[in-house]
Amino acid sequence: MPSPNLDLDRFASRTEVLPAATKIVATLGPACEDRFGEMIDAGMSVGRLNFSHGNEVDHRRRVAKLREAAAKRRVAIGILADIQGPKMRMGKLDPATGGSRQLVAGEEVRLEESEASVGDVIPVNIAGFLAGVAPGHRILLADAAAELVTTTVEGRFVHARVRRAGLIGDKKGVHLPDSQLSVDLPTEQDKQHISLAVELGLDMLGISFVSRAEEIERIRQLAPGMLMVAKIERQAALSNLKSILQAADGVMVARGDLGVECKLELLPLAQKQIISEALKAGKFSITATEMLESMVHSSRPTRAEVTDVANAVLDGTDALMLSAETAVGEHPVEAVEAMSRISRAIESSSRYHDLPRVRFRDAEPTFSNATALAAAQAAEALGIRKIICFTESGNTVRLLSRYRAEAEIIALTPSERTLHGMTILSHVTPMLCKQEPSLEEMLHAAQLLLLERGVVLQGEEVIFVAGVPPGVSRSTNVMKLHRIGEMTSMH
Repeated sequence: MPSPNLDLDRFASRTEVLPAATKIVATLGPACEDRFGEMIDAGMSVGRLNFSHGNEVDHRRRVAKLREAAAKRRVAIGILADIQGPKMRMGKLDPATGGSRQLVAGEEVRLEESEASVGDVIPVNIAGFLAGVAPGHRILLADAAAELVTTTVEGRFVHARVRRAGLIGDKKGVHLPDSQLSVDLPTEQDKQHISLAVELGLDMLGISFVSRAEEIERIRQLAPGMLMVAKIERQAALSNLKSILQAADGVMVARGDLGVECKLELLPLAQKQIISEALKAGKFSITATEMLESMVHSSRPTRAEVTDVANAVLDGTDALMLSAETAVGEHPVEAVEAMSRISRAIESSSRYHDLPRVRFRDAEPTFSNATALAAAQAAEALGIRKIICFTESGNTVRLLSRYRAEAEIIALTPSERTLHGMTILSHVTPMLCKQEPSLEEMLHAAQLLLLERGVVLQGEEVIFVAGVPPGVSRSTNVMKLHRIGEMTSMH
């Protein structure tokens, strides 16, 4: 039976201010632990646990607090767990050095694969270092404070010349951008953290030091149902980007380590390449590292940081990430607010709206993809501001997000896992909605829900995207132009 007209008098006459279309990922830590609600109000969509810091008790407590704050506000907040990956570090220098040593340009040095050394030998505590390094390979010590170039490998020593001077120290980070090392991923510690993430029902897993697609598949087996986020922070990952994108659900532009492995001046181009390839592949992207770094101490960002955030939005990133700014910074809420304001300003500009749209992805010649593209094009042609999409798996919403429609995508799902997995997608507002037995009843229930929540206006024109029969994953095949308040009969 056709549904009756809605009683419109009891609904609000205006909607709330929309959040930024570009999502904000905020790292959870001691500085913001009692301010999660304020951060959600400021624009945070995803909370990040960095398993490199804190302990299990800390992580459990923060997850509970974040979920409590989200439930109180009736919003979906995703949780990303970031595993550490293998530690590539120096060992301990000769005690006589006091734990540090100044390398001079042109100096000839010896390195060995060990946890500690004596004399002038530099220890590198990486399994397979000796076998993986060859003449001409770069060796970056102390997180690129100094750069060496391998000259020869003889016996147990690697001989190298210092190309760029710098101060090195005990247990500082090592990067070998030209060397192929056999690294076990995930590590034993990673497996413990993955087990905790699964137990806590977290939504996304950030995988550090990925270099090949098979590593992602190996980890996916340990965390079924979680979205796999490949952190692109190695030169090898950049070289294998397309295959990694096929295996992952999304990627992170991890500019800290990536800026060490590749030439610093090429980092902006690498960022644009990663985001562009992710869009083409239909996968989400997160841009991270030092976006508002000055706000660890300052109450406002620098002009350069504002420009950096703006450029990432213009690049088409799905999400922007705050690290130390919120985890240990003095102004965690203000950092989220600043990032949200910058994003909204850019998204409202003609430059953002004039960005080239991605084409239909031939690798996904499905009804869902065609319907998503049609909805995005119809919204733009008719000036419709909201696309309401029913989804079981989140697949159609992912496709809609990829087309960057000039409309807010209201993603309705009965699945909590799908709900939280969509919090990272640009232009998407995910909401929980009961499963109805027929498409007509789904449309009617959606109108009631969205009017009650103040998401749509009386008489507003919207586009509904759904699948027939309802409740079947990846069956999207219906697009309906609709005016809120009218009957939802499909006849």
